[in-house]
Amino acid sequence: MPDRPWKAEERRAAALCGGTRFPANVGGPLDFETERYVGQVKHVQRLSLAGLERLAVEVERLGDTRGKAGVVIVKRRAGCGHATARLVVMTDEGFRRLAPMEPPCVSRSGAVAPYGSSVTNRSTNSSAPLAANALS
Repeated sequence: MPDRPWKAEERRAAALCGGTRFPANVGGPLDFETERYVGQVKHVQRLSLAGLERLAVEVERLGDTRGKAGVVIVKRRAGCGHATARLVVMTDEGFRRLAPMEPPCVSRSGAVAPYGSSVTNRSTNSSAPLAANALS
């Protein structure tokens, strides 16, 4: 039986995260699981943003039950000879847990300073970082 493109993409995506593809007879909602990640792979011509969001939320929920990060890996099928980028998608909550960072400094005007620097508070001429809740 010939290797189907979606199966090959599932193998590549699992390898990207350091694992292997689940066999087709598993029949679960995930295509792979590694030490750090659980994932769903989509090799599609079209996928709506709402559909991608639903997948990301579902995979994040499944990852949370296993103490792992949930990712959706999407590869667009553009036709023979047309290469496309592979996208790794996760929710912002999943990303924050995976890569915790100090919040950026935000001025009252909404300008964002690079991480580790401070924004001058013009009302007090203080260069102290603004409170983290300024992002909310």
